[in-house]
Formats: sequence, C-alpha cells, structure tokens
Amino acid sequence: MFQNRLGSTVDSHDLYQEITVIRFDMLIFKDQTTAMRIITLSAFLFLSLFATAQEKRIVLHQINVVDVEKGSIQPAQTVVISGDRISTISKATSFKPAAGDSVVDCKGQYLIPGLWDMHTHVWAPDYFFALFIANGVTGIRGMFEQPFMADKWRTQGLTAGELVPRGYYAGPIVDGPKPIWPGSVAVGDAARGRKVVDSLKNTLKVDFIKVYSLLEPDVFAAIADESKKQGIVFAGHVPNKVRLLDAAKAGQKSTEHLYGFLEMASDSSDYYYSLVLGTIKDTVRYPNSLARRAMLQRTFNEQKLTDGIKALKQYDSYVCPTMTVNRGIAYINDTAFTNDPRKVYLVPMMKNMWDPKNDFRLRTAGPEFFQSQQAEYALKKKVVTALHKAGIPILAGTDTPNPYCFPGFSLHDELAIFTECGLTPAEALQTATLNPARYFGLEKETGTVAKGKAADLVILKANPLEQISNTKQISAVVLKGKFLGPETVSGLLQKARKIAGN
Repeated sequence: MFQNRLGSTVDSHDLYQEITVIRFDMLIFKDQTTAMRIITLSAFLFLSLFATAQEKRIVLHQINVVDVEKGSIQPAQTVVISGDRISTISKATSFKPAAGDSVVDCKGQYLIPGLWDMHTHVWAPDYFFALFIANGVTGIRGMFEQPFMADKWRTQGLTAGELVPRGYYAGPIVDGPKPIWPGSVAVGDAARGRKVVDSLKNTLKVDFIKVYSLLEPDVFAAIADESKKQGIVFAGHVPNKVRLLDAAKAGQKSTEHLYGFLEMASDSSDYYYSLVLGTIKDTVRYPNSLARRAMLQRTFNEQKLTDGIKALKQYDSYVCPTMTVNRGIAYINDTAFTNDPRKVYLVPMMKNMWDPKNDFRLRTAGPEFFQSQQAEYALKKKVVTALHKAGIPILAGTDTPNPYCFPGFSLHDELAIFTECGLTPAEALQTATLNPARYFGLEKETGTVAKGKAADLVILKANPLEQISNTKQISAVVLKGKFLGPETVSGLLQKARKIAGN
C-alpha cells in the first residue's frame, strides 16, 4: 500500500516550531516577578503570532477553475488556501476578504491541479526539482533513486516552505542475475526474490517495488506473490519473458513504456515468446532482437490488440506509456530534437548522455535500429488510442532524463502526444492529475481542485481545455500551500539554467 505523502503540515506544532520562542531555561532572572512578566509577554506574543499565522490565507480571486474530471470550467471563482489546503471555493462576486488575506488577482486565468510526472529519475535534486516545479509538476513517481535520498525528499516534501515536489520512490530496480543498470538488485532465483521484497519494504522502506526486464518468469512470480503478502505495490517493466496479461494478473500495478503490447497484438505472439524463452531456435530468420521486433511489427493485428486490452481491463492495472522517451530514442538524430531550444537548460552530463555515441544502449545502433524504433513509435500511438477507447487508466510519465525527456518540460510534451492519439485536452490532463490520484488511492486528497484537497495547483494564462499546449503557459504555481508567483517561477528556471552553465 502507498503511504500518504499529502498529510496536512500546518498545525499548531509546526507553527510553533516556525516562530522564534524565548528559551526561558537559558535566562537568568533576578526575581520571579521579572520572570513572570517576560513569560506573560512571551505568551501574548506567541498567541498573537499564532493567530496571525492561522488567519493568513492565500486568495486566488476571480480565477476560472478547471474541472478536470468533467472537462468543464467554473468561471470567476475565488479559491481560498489556508495552510496547505483549499479551504473554500466560491463565486468571486460573493467573496469578502478577511483582514490579513493575501489576495491575488487572477482574472482571466485558469486553475488546474498540480501535475504529476509518473516516471522520473532524479539525479540532481536542486536542478531537477527547480525544473519540475517551474513546469507545474508538483508530484513525481521516482522509478530508480537512492533510498536515503528519497527519505530526505519525503521529509522535505512534508515541510511547508520546502520547494520539493511530493514523491513516491521505488529505490533500486529489481532485475535478473545480470542487471542492465548498475545499482540494481540482482535476483537469480525465487527465494532471493522474496527476500529482496522483504528487505526493500521493511529495511529500505521503499514506497513500491520496481521490477525490470531480465527477471525470469518464476522469479517474477515469486516477487509478485511476496509483494502481495507484504502489502506493497509492484510496478515497472513487463519482463522480456513474461506476457503482459500474466503480469497484470499477477498484480502488477502499472506497466511502463508499453512493453508487452506489441507482443500481445502480434499474430505470431506464441512463436515470438518461444524464441525469447529459447524453446524454439531460429537463428536464420531471427538471429537477434532487431529481427524479432521486425516480426512483431509485421504481424501487428489491431483486432488482437483490442481483444487483449479488453482482457487487460479486468485487472486493476494502469499503463504509463512514456511516449516522450519512445519518441526521443526513435528520433534521437532528428534535427527537430537535436536543435531543441530547451537544451539551454541541460546540464553537460545530460547533453553528453543524449549523444548516441555515449549511451551504452545506442552506441552500436545503426540506421535499421532507429527505423525500427520509429515504426514501433507509430504502432505505440495506436496502442494508446486503443487503451483510451477501452477505458484503461493512463498515467503521464516521461522517463526523464533519458534522451529528449526534459525534466518538467517534457510532461507537457507527453500530454500533447496523448491528444495526437485521440484524447481530448481534458482527458490528457486527467493522466497527470486525476489518474495519479486514483493510482495512489488519494482521490480525497488530490487530483482535482476541490475544497479540502491539497493546495498543489497551477495557474495558467490560457484555457487548457481549448488547447493542451496551454498547460505550458504557467503564470504561478502553488506547492503545499506556498504561492510561487511569476518571479519565483522565472527564478527557478534561471536557477536550473545557471546550474547547466548557460
């Protein structure tokens, strides 16, 4: 189960800690009368400060509230934020400010819930968090981070005033005996798989288990079973040797990158898995993975895809397509990407990594590989369309910082791609707001703009329901009840650019 990262943080205890209090045990008084006078005065000052802190509210006046669930606009509203919560929403014409209110004139602007990037990798927190927040990303799902760092970010994320997105973190990847990525947990048998789940949950205190590509079917099954017994979510890649529907049936909460869908939709699906599992050898026609992928593309059957997705719907499984990274790798050499003006925000390490010659996965890839990736990207857009039509919940995630997955910026790219696949702007917004809330079981806490919910919000200059690209027109961000105006948002971008050396 996911633990709540959205608990209210502004209460009397927190306010007390934020106020400078006289340490009476450090004072030496000549008489008790003087001591009592100071104590009485200090108590009065404390109560006054406490009352002021309680009454201080942020008021977003005359703002158009976007109902992402219904796909409609509530025009000219006044949204009042007390602490880190939305305390009231009312018609602007009936609102009367209280003394001490901080009123922000938002006439002509639009309010949406804070956005979630549901597939991230945080390498440099100051840099990444600045870009996330400046782009309205107030929540992230970290898919491969150091647990001790995640603990720190969780603590900061629960403290009012810290510019850290709310987050859920997997910790290290759980992969096969020869993992793809350094720092992963290598698992070669079922017994170790169970021990790893126990250690990750109870020792490292991760929020969920991330499974990866090279796990053997029996090991995957053990991890799935142990996760269920331990009461912890597991998500991630559909392993190469595991079928998509088997992963969903085993309880995998979300699948990433659309792995397993082309395999499921192929008329030669059984033959493909026989090749992968090694029960059949055909080294003449299918000597490598590129040849096998070509077979899947050639035998893609939309009706079989539809039938498979219909079967998927019976399971409580979400899909995080990460179309941004699928596109980024497929078109990594395209000048439309290599000349992207947002590269001024890239730190040198990312610039170097985005050069295929410096990526161990791509340095030997030739034109055929990238042509294959482009063909798969086109088919994956069809998969997203079919998922949407079937009502499978989709999550917006980028897989930043992979090639052309810009921290923060690319979440807006992901939403735009979804509209290319047939989602309306409102439905695309749901993938980054309402659907993540449902995924985490936080519908009562976040996902929509409503009274009592967490004050993680984005103020836009234009209506995102008219055009999804309007999500990029950010005027201000509210993070845990803290208002970040245009100057602060601009300052965050400049901070990231300075870190990048530009």
